[in-house]
Amino acid sequence: MTGSSRRSAVPLITTIQKLFSEDLAKENDFLRQENKILRSKLGKRVPLTDADRRLLVRYGLPIKQRLAEVISIVSPETLLAWHRRMKQQKWTFDNSPKRPGRPAKTKDTEELALRMAEENAWGYVRIAGELKKLGHTISPSWVRDLLKKHGLPPCPQRMGLSWKQFIQSHLDVTWAADFFTEEVWTCCGLVTYYALFFIHLQTRRVYFAGCTPQPESRWMQQQARNFSLVVAEAVCPCAYLIHDRDGAFWPLDAVLNSAGVKSIKTPPHAPMCNAYAERFVRECRETLDQIILLGGHHFQHVLKRIEQHHNRQRPHQGLDNVIPLEFAYPAEPAAVDDVHCESSFGGLLNHYYADQQAALAACLVTVRNGSNASGVSMRVRKSIAILLTIRG
Repeated sequence: MTGSSRRSAVPLITTIQKLFSEDLAKENDFLRQENKILRSKLGKRVPLTDADRRLLVRYGLPIKQRLAEVISIVSPETLLAWHRRMKQQKWTFDNSPKRPGRPAKTKDTEELALRMAEENAWGYVRIAGELKKLGHTISPSWVRDLLKKHGLPPCPQRMGLSWKQFIQSHLDVTWAADFFTEEVWTCCGLVTYYALFFIHLQTRRVYFAGCTPQPESRWMQQQARNFSLVVAEAVCPCAYLIHDRDGAFWPLDAVLNSAGVKSIKTPPHAPMCNAYAERFVRECRETLDQIILLGGHHFQHVLKRIEQHHNRQRPHQGLDNVIPLEFAYPAEPAAVDDVHCESSFGGLLNHYYADQQAALAACLVTVRNGSNASGVSMRVRKSIAILLTIRG
């Protein structure tokens, strides 16, 4: 190519480069504006992965001088910090051997270990031994780490019975006592009455001692003597009496302690430590909140009716829907016509019962006809025999 031809081609190449530069500049301006719009929609911070950071470092380092004008996701200092971190990771080697370690214990093993620690005052070695009997092989140190993780102290600090363990092991000889108040209309206006009751924890039997506007010392001593007679007649021994730290219980404790009853006081501001009594108070509230009490005698009458309904007519879920005192359950399902309802206080307390004579008559017909006689229980047969004797 001659010199004249070279000189004629230089302006053409320069013009083409200028046109391409103008197009690239316009494309960059458009992409920057588009990037600003997208950044405004995403928020202040964009989550990035390690692959995203490596990509930005790769294309950002060649334009490090003009990086502040172009970058918008992060600051230039952040991008350079990523670059320095990548260089450090390149020359960092982990020389430790890759060992698999011990396999993690199953969830059942952890639950059994925690259960044994909560229910018993055992040490780490004893718990590991008990779990070995069940086929769970663990070390005492694993038990220690597990209990520490769940906030359970070592064995010496877990010594002694909890409230739940104490109550469960002494249900048959433990009673609970408590007060609750109710506003009663009298000639002097609204007067606050205090109702005292006792509840046997095993059978849930309730005894209302009485109600008074002033639970003074003599009244409490008399109620303690009355309670001793009730316990003796009901054949429900009382070795422990649980109540709160109210000063009104001091005269009652003095009388009962002389009879060999030990008083167990609940911690301050801990009503759930006397949960059986608190649950019965809520049961009483369901009825008392619907009644306007007129005088102390009316209040006493309502309390005795609640006591009767609770002891002899109301099934209790904590006792598998059994009534505390003896109840004559029918041997056969009662017919609709044989079911009666005993209502109190306008339907606030309802008791449904079956006509026992009608049920016995149905069983009598069944036995006489000889159908399904083998399915009749011995108790029903005795009742039928009595009925046949009466009828001659």
